[in-house]
Formats: sequence, C-alpha cells, structure tokens
Amino acid sequence: MNARPPLLKTLASFCLCFAFAAHADTLDDVRQRGTLTVGVEAGGAGAIISSEPGGKIVGQDADLNALIAQKLGVKLEMVETPWPGIIPALLSKRFDMIMSGMTATKARAERVNFSTPYGDASLVAAATAGNAAIKSPDDLAGKTIGVLLGTNTVDFAKGFAAKMAAKNLAAPTVKTYDDFPSMFVEMTNKNIDAVMLPRPIMGGYMVQKPGAFKIIDGLGDKSYFGVAIRKEDTALLAAVNKILMDAKADGTLAAVQKKWLGAPTAALPDSWMQP
Repeated sequence: MNARPPLLKTLASFCLCFAFAAHADTLDDVRQRGTLTVGVEAGGAGAIISSEPGGKIVGQDADLNALIAQKLGVKLEMVETPWPGIIPALLSKRFDMIMSGMTATKARAERVNFSTPYGDASLVAAATAGNAAIKSPDDLAGKTIGVLLGTNTVDFAKGFAAKMAAKNLAAPTVKTYDDFPSMFVEMTNKNIDAVMLPRPIMGGYMVQKPGAFKIIDGLGDKSYFGVAIRKEDTALLAAVNKILMDAKADGTLAAVQKKWLGAPTAALPDSWMQP
C-alpha cells in the first residue's frame, strides 16, 4: 500500500480539526472553563431580576441562572449589559446565554433560539394608584404610555395604539425609556400617564411599593419568558430545556416563583410558540 504523502496527511488532519471545531458547542466550552456566563440587565427594582445596593444581582431569574449553573456542574457569572445591546452582545459571544426577563418573540427568534417557557410574560398596563382617570384599557386613549426601549413592548404598544385609533379612540402616545426606574419616576412625576410591561415585572414593583400602583388588565397579550441562546448552540439549548422542564415537574420553578412573585404562574406550555 502506498503511504499517504505528508502534505495530504497534514491537510486531512486540518480538515478533521476544522470539522470538530465547526461542530463544537458552547456547552463544551462552559464545562471546560467551569463557568456559565449569562447576560442580564439588572438595573430595575423588580422581582424578575435586579441589583441590591451592594451590587448583588437577585430575583427570580438570578435564582434560575444559579440553578442552571449548578445542574451543569459549573460556577455562574452574570454579566450586566444594557438592554438595547444585549442580543448583539450574545451574538458576539460576550456571554453564553441571556436569562433576564426576555420575552420570546418571533422577531427575536430570527436571531436566537429560545428555551421552553419558564414564566408568563403577558403584558399589562399600570398607573399610579391615585390616577382615577385610568381604570380600563380604553381609558388609555389619548394618554402617554412609557415602555422599555429594545423590548417587544414597543411594537405591542404601537399596535395597541393603532387598535385604539381603529375604534375611533384617540391613539395613546408611546414614549420609550432606557430602564424601568426612569419610567416609574416619570409616571410618579406625572410626565407620563401609564407604563406597559410584563405582569411579573410589574408585580415586583407592586410588592416593593404596596398601594402605589394599580394594574390594568385586558390588553390582549399572551407571551412567555425564555432563555435566549445562539442558534448554533443546540447542545446548550437541549441542556437548559431539560433543566427547566425538570424544574417545572419537581416544583422547583413554582417555589422560585412563589419566593419572588408571591405565587407560581399559571401552567406553562412546553414551547413559547404554543397558545
């Protein structure tokens, strides 16, 4: 048998190494380095995720991030990132995944994959408790609504405004903010009339300031929180899905939600795309 020329051996070895690298998954990297890095935006004061005065990141998602890292057998590092740039930062590999109260949407799913839902992210409006002019969704006609920049709430609020106009009601004005605290300061100062955000996040603010706010239901949204993971990281997605599904089944997720939200959310579907 003729021996393979040295050049062909080198090329073959290179191709094998390249093929292995091309199919390597971030899950392998996480286990090799011993740390799971997670992108978060903890600038608010809600129960989903927030920063304590000393800088410690706490909340439902902080506990669930710790659970995932524990089940993977690695340490956890949460990387603070401004919300508008958090998906670009994931795609540029600044961290391994995002678990920070992110709603799974079709638009985002064009860029990332989402895990099985771990929370109800349906949108509500909220106003100060003393605002007698706002009691129902129709009362938002002609009002100014604050929403967080870079979230699905922006598009939903614009669609909500269009529906109001179609009902011959004055369309509300949608104003965007970089963070939740700024929105609430503006509403408290009566510079805006209401805010629009996921129910669990609003619930966290209401727990911290009892009697200060009221929720306006009936906006017509049904959505879920999911972990965002790069498209190519299918092994990491599968591992995260298994951990979350086990947490749903054994009551761990319900316990975390009760701790931070006061009660577990309603039953969740296996996929965020299910009704």
